[in-house]
This record gives sequence, structure tokens and C-alpha cells, in this order.
Amino acid sequence: MTIEALIEAVPPPVTPQTTFDGPWEPIEAELGTPLPQDYKDFVRLYGYGNFLEIIGIHVPTSTSPYVRLVPQVPAICYALRGEEDRPYPLWPEPGGLIPFGKTDFGDFLCWLPHGEPKDWGVVVYDRGFGGFEAFDCSLTTFLAGLATGELLPKEFPTNLLPCDEPFAPQPA
Repeated sequence: MTIEALIEAVPPPVTPQTTFDGPWEPIEAELGTPLPQDYKDFVRLYGYGNFLEIIGIHVPTSTSPYVRLVPQVPAICYALRGEEDRPYPLWPEPGGLIPFGKTDFGDFLCWLPHGEPKDWGVVVYDRGFGGFEAFDCSLTTFLAGLATGELLPKEFPTNLLPCDEPFAPQPA
């Protein structure tokens, strides 16, 4: 799935903040992997902000290292290394989870990089309960599913919807 499902569920903001249109090569070189096209489309159209009031997707450029993708990947992977029952390897190991966002509750959103980037699934790590939940869909399909109520990770709040402002742009 591409970003169209997300655009239909949650139109991009009129004045997005901290968008990025490339170049992608330095970021992908630093991470050692190409990134999914739907993520690139997301940060180009939506930029940084609060999705359903609780989710932030890391962006390639920002003055804050807490929302910038490249510093957050190793920082979150370091935090996850202490999880004893972790069913997945972590970046930079081959096939290791690559964090791309987090919730206000301390949950981490990660790509499961199996196959081509367009085929990567999403894994949610629930920090409160230490559980991992995998979703066989892209980042933007995951977000569209949350926005339409078709998808809800088991430890996410059940009252995500209705949401007055499904995506609120924020300076990063």
C-alpha cells in the first residue's frame, strides 16, 4: 500500500512543519539501508506532528535530536537491547528492527525490515508491558488503519477515536 490510503483517511496539513524532500542518500547511508517510499512521502507531505494526539513519527531533519530519525534509531535500539524476551534483532543487525516513531506513552514504532523496503511491516513495542506486536502493513497503511479504526494495537488506548485533529503539525 502507498500513502494514498493515509491521505484519504487523514488529509495532509495545509501548512506542515519540518517536512523533508531529500536528498535521502546521506540519511540512508548513515542508517545503512534504503528507507520505504511511503515514509519518504509521509515526511514530505505531513512533516512532524502529533498523529491521533499521541504518535510522533521521526523526521530526517530537525533541530531536536529527540525527533530526528538518525539519532533516534540507535538510541531506541540501545533502550530495547535490555529486553530479555525480545523476539527480533535490532538495528544494525541484519533484519533488525528500525525505530521510526514513538507514542506519548513510551511505546516505540519500528519497521521490520524483511525484503524490500516497500514490504517492511510495522512492529509496536509496548514499553509498559514489554510486549511486541507485529502488523503486516506499511507505515502509512498502519497510520491509516489507526485513523479509520480498522487497526488498534492491543496496548494502545481504546479511545483514540474520534479525534478532533487526527494530525496536528508541530515544529520539531
